Amino acid sequence: MSSTPIIELNDVHKHFGPVPLRAVDGVSLALTEGETVGLVGESGCGKSTLGRMIVRLDEPTTGEIRFDGARLDSADAQAMRRLRRSVQMVFQDPYSSLNPRLTIGQSINRAWEINPGIIDRSDRPARIAELLEQVGLLPDRASWYPHQLSGGQRQRVAIARALALAPRLIVCDEPVSALDVSVQAQVLKLLRAVQSASNVSYLFVSHDLGIVESFAQRTLVMYLGRLIESGPSKELFRAPAHPYTAALVAAAPSVHRSQAELEERNLLDGDPPSPLAPPSGCRFRTRCPKAQPLCAEVDPTLAPTTNARAVACHFPLTSN
Repeated sequence: MSSTPIIELNDVHKHFGPVPLRAVDGVSLALTEGETVGLVGESGCGKSTLGRMIVRLDEPTTGEIRFDGARLDSADAQAMRRLRRSVQMVFQDPYSSLNPRLTIGQSINRAWEINPGIIDRSDRPARIAELLEQVGLLPDRASWYPHQLSGGQRQRVAIARALALAPRLIVCDEPVSALDVSVQAQVLKLLRAVQSASNVSYLFVSHDLGIVESFAQRTLVMYLGRLIESGPSKELFRAPAHPYTAALVAAAPSVHRSQAELEERNLLDGDPPSPLAPPSGCRFRTRCPKAQPLCAEVDPTLAPTTNARAVACHFPLTSN
């Protein structure tokens, strides 16, 4: 795995409306080639918006997004077409991400129609068959329509469609949350196999901490538009440094917990504040059991600690 960043975000903001609603409010991150980075947080924290900005479905309000050093956020249509081949997205809902009027083969072929010059038209049927086999589907499914497939099969088609352009980065936005547990395992195994074969990078957006811990080498934790903790996944979930991360871990279901442990979990109280009017200082302070006057006065920055960890907290839980 290369140490050179394939994608970099520098102080990226995404605001909606005149008030404004700060969906993403100053995020910086980097992914290297062949790396899987998990992005977790409560619903509405800005995870999906961040992913959509990377693939230019949403435009950042301010900040820089670079792919291989080239600006994505300010690229013109011609440059963006070249870059988009290398940056693809797999969406959460396999039932709405495929056009019901197109066959599976036609859906995959659309990627080449939009991006001409990648593969000759005469070679496309054979390549479609190869892609379907790569994701564990029979080649004859190319003539089927989405309604003839199960949810897991549709998500495999969505992955095959993303792979058609041989991307170097795939943004996976809750790619298994709509699937049964057994099907989730199959899709995750498929994503690992694809990465092993092609060295593709993943930004894996999810609310399922168990999946992220096992699938991502590194995890970023997001709260109210900002990153508040990052680090190697297993270390981060074993010993969270930020009180919010600790609360997420405590709230995560586990078959290994006893009933007494479940009843003693340190769960979050209340809903997150509105991104239209975030609290002063630390945005988590209104729900934090460790909050002190300093937390209302000074906004903590995401600062490195040790062991490739970083946390945005005045009073972190651990010294890792």
